Amino acid sequence: MVVSRLRILDSLHKRLLSNLAQEYTGALYGLQLNDESVAVAAAGQNDAGRTGDGKKDLELLNEMLPCGIEPTGVFVCTETGGVDEGLELINQLPTPPKEDQVPMCILKQAGTLKAYQFIQGEPVEADLVVMGESEFKEQTVTIRVRGKMDLTCGLTKPEIAIGFKHLIEKVTCPYGSYVLDGEQVIFLHRFIEKGLGTGWANQAGQLTQEDEEDCEIVGPVGEDSVVDDLWQFTQTPEEDDGFGSGSVKRKKVERKDRLEFNLLWNLTNPACTSRTIGCAPIIHYEKKEAKTISVPVCIDALGLVPANSKSKDLMDVLKGCVARQIGDIAASVLSEYSVQKRVSTPQVFHFKPDGLPHFITIIYPTAANNTIFEDYRKSIHASFMLPMDRPVFRKANAWQWPDPSSKDKLMNVHSTILEKHGVQGGQVATVQGVYTYYHYMQDEFDDDGWGCAYRSLQTLISWFKHQGYTDTRIPTHREIQKCLVDIGDKEAKFIGSKQWIGSTEVGFVLETSCSIQSRFISVSSGAELASRTRDLIAHFESEGSPVMIGGGVYAHTILGVAWDEKTDNCSWLILDPHYTGSDDLKTILAKGWCGWKGAKFWNQTAFYNMCLPQRPKNVI
Repeated sequence: MVVSRLRILDSLHKRLLSNLAQEYTGALYGLQLNDESVAVAAAGQNDAGRTGDGKKDLELLNEMLPCGIEPTGVFVCTETGGVDEGLELINQLPTPPKEDQVPMCILKQAGTLKAYQFIQGEPVEADLVVMGESEFKEQTVTIRVRGKMDLTCGLTKPEIAIGFKHLIEKVTCPYGSYVLDGEQVIFLHRFIEKGLGTGWANQAGQLTQEDEEDCEIVGPVGEDSVVDDLWQFTQTPEEDDGFGSGSVKRKKVERKDRLEFNLLWNLTNPACTSRTIGCAPIIHYEKKEAKTISVPVCIDALGLVPANSKSKDLMDVLKGCVARQIGDIAASVLSEYSVQKRVSTPQVFHFKPDGLPHFITIIYPTAANNTIFEDYRKSIHASFMLPMDRPVFRKANAWQWPDPSSKDKLMNVHSTILEKHGVQGGQVATVQGVYTYYHYMQDEFDDDGWGCAYRSLQTLISWFKHQGYTDTRIPTHREIQKCLVDIGDKEAKFIGSKQWIGSTEVGFVLETSCSIQSRFISVSSGAELASRTRDLIAHFESEGSPVMIGGGVYAHTILGVAWDEKTDNCSWLILDPHYTGSDDLKTILAKGWCGWKGAKFWNQTAFYNMCLPQRPKNVI
């Protein structure tokens, strides 16, 4: 398929132009949207990774990406690189799924990116069009498949490998079925019946097990439905009220951040195909001493598909993402056994670092700690051209899926109001990463009127936990007070009191409990806070941590700042710990408990102290 242009996501476009991609070559990953190729991800190696003969080897990492984001081309961001080097890399790509799909090449030349496609080995320049991530999200759907399997086998590498191979065969044959969240729609395998069968042997006496399979969708889904139509079936419809309405009532279901499926087994399906173990019972008895293992294999696999793709075509992604993940789990288990001579339960973690529009999935053994996998994490940072000064692939960095029914505390409550600062043409800098919102009256503890700085401190510590810098659990008010007594800052009677703490005490606790250093800024009045916006912008851009502000008045948490240098117009993104209600996001945003505040928000005559926690440097 000859195309005149290639689309590339804005964040990827910026990363390939940045210093992080300097002297890099590698593979582009993407998918087709409306018959156009969209570059979503890139991973490669620094030019220093050449082999002895000067040839560059293309390392493919699509097993870490959601199924559906596949190798679609290459990129060359070296000073001496050209189209010939791009062709050399393209020749190492796997065969595209469609015969008419032409691999693309992106070259960085004179500080700009140019796109090429190779027609019969000759480069033809194509338009490179930047695509916004909001548009990309509207046109795609993230698929999540969960399920549980068990691996029971002998404790040897060959037996473990064979056991996982059988699990892959099981999920890709008609045994594997996928139930959409809401349990109204089921995706089943079925055989395509071509006529009367001849049994297991053909006329030549040879075994024939070439069965073709198709996807059968059970439920109220139209034959020509598309993936975007499935959202309406993710919620159980209201039953007939018994008064003659005669129709099933359906509530309007809003699009979510992922479409959930559960992996189930269709045990009544005739699944004896060429890819499965024979179904006839075969007993092999051998008496010997051997060690065996039984390992739970918990599936949590991701895929990405166009929202307007046919629902029936979804089966390939459902099977593909699960089979791919079982292969990754197998590699993790075999690696752990080779090194440690033991097997612990493999765990699936999804990550979405700042600046990446896609997920990266990593399998870690339960027994693994941060030290053991440090070199491995560094290699992933390098491959995806991510900064080396902060952790993004530790277990604590794992993506937390929003769950409206969960009673857990809210995280990143500001994420939907980032652009509502009201400062036209200003510079904006906000918190990076994830935090948990702590406020008055949580955990059935009444701190109304005195615990605001304690709650702000808890929010700050949660940020360092989510970013993987500390394993410290969130301290209670009493534990915070005890910490200050233990270091000699307070007298013993402080424990159990309702006395306030300020930014200095917050810094003491951060240093004592988390080994986190802090910087402090003081102003004599709220009217002077605008003069320190440049400091706050620098903090959020370099450190990215929330800021606690207190002093002569109640404490708050600052999550960001917007500032127009020409007009000196300022707005602060405030997370208010004085909220006393339930953790309802709509109420919190509607009532301004998290929101952008102007200069009048601050007491113009009271002094303020700010605690700016500093992230540990060069920690991965």
